[in-house]
Amino acid sequence: MKIFSFKSLRFIAKQIPFVVPARLIYSCREWIDGQNSRANNYRAARSSWYELVEKSKSHIHKLPQTIQSPNKAAFDHNMSYKTTESYLHMIRNCFLYRHKGIILSNYHECFQEFTHDFNISSLQQYFRRHPFYTFSKRFTTVIGTGAVLISPESQNYYHWMSDVLPRIKLYARVFDQIDHFYVASSVPEKFLEILPAFGIPAEKLVRVADLEKLHFQNLFVASLPGSEGRAPQWAVDYIREKLLPGKNPVNPFRKIYFKRGESAERKIINEDALEGLLKSRGFEIIEPDVLSIPEQVSLMQETSVVVSAHGAALTNLLFVNENSTVIELFSPDYFRTDCYYTLANMLKVNYWYILGTKPNGAKWGDILIPEDVLSDTLEKL
Repeated sequence: MKIFSFKSLRFIAKQIPFVVPARLIYSCREWIDGQNSRANNYRAARSSWYELVEKSKSHIHKLPQTIQSPNKAAFDHNMSYKTTESYLHMIRNCFLYRHKGIILSNYHECFQEFTHDFNISSLQQYFRRHPFYTFSKRFTTVIGTGAVLISPESQNYYHWMSDVLPRIKLYARVFDQIDHFYVASSVPEKFLEILPAFGIPAEKLVRVADLEKLHFQNLFVASLPGSEGRAPQWAVDYIREKLLPGKNPVNPFRKIYFKRGESAERKIINEDALEGLLKSRGFEIIEPDVLSIPEQVSLMQETSVVVSAHGAALTNLLFVNENSTVIELFSPDYFRTDCYYTLANMLKVNYWYILGTKPNGAKWGDILIPEDVLSDTLEKL
């Protein structure tokens, strides 16, 4: 029978929300300032710190194009906005927990700004419904200095490219101090294969399992770049700088359609008919899941027109040339206009969209794209 030590029992007691009520830390910087203001000069000089790396920037985008009745209201809040500042934080005596990259203080307070609120109204309400979400019976102590390369849904191609990889730039000044970079164990191997292009060799990677809680004396935590779905310009430029070939781009000549994967949500009900129409117009049907990331980069450099349903495959707009064209297909269930409309505008790509219809009895997100609307849109190009 295993006997828990006093240290173990104290660790467990700290996590019980009815004993020590857990709280959210809304600003890591304010928390660090508060900690340091209560410390003497000696302790403050050795405590947590932060610095500004990238300033905020305003974005103003062009109206999207469509041959349907324009739905300007759906795009209004993404046509002009200001991205947030991005910081490098050194947090002492803290925890890293789960695949969502949750950062906790030594008293298990959660730093909200490092965790996007996916599919929930707020982190605070979520923790009220799941008070033991950050609870664990044990933890592993890490020797050395770590850096976080985990964000919510980092196994998804869009979030890997937009939320995770740009954080490497924020670590640039302290690269030689970092012993290991921590990634979620759910991240596909082909995502990790491109990290050497960012200066991170395989031997410096540590995979974090979902329920694994790690304790650090020294942990670098970079800001999540931009808000969810709105990558800032510096992040887009950084990914292109690292992954695009140094030679001059070829003249784009290919027209492609990204086929939805078998396991994907938001299926296109009449996809076979659309493929026939697109093939007759000289389009290639591409399954991006079977391509490596370098192969997708190379493909996009040769592409002039992209047609795709809203989904992670459109992350590859990162690698198209200026003045290329994209037609994004939307479901009325998920008419989300931030991710690729904003990205296309930042890269000076001609952006068009088609809003599909949802037949009676269709599953959530499934759509039917009118063939005449797609045909007429292609004529407009």
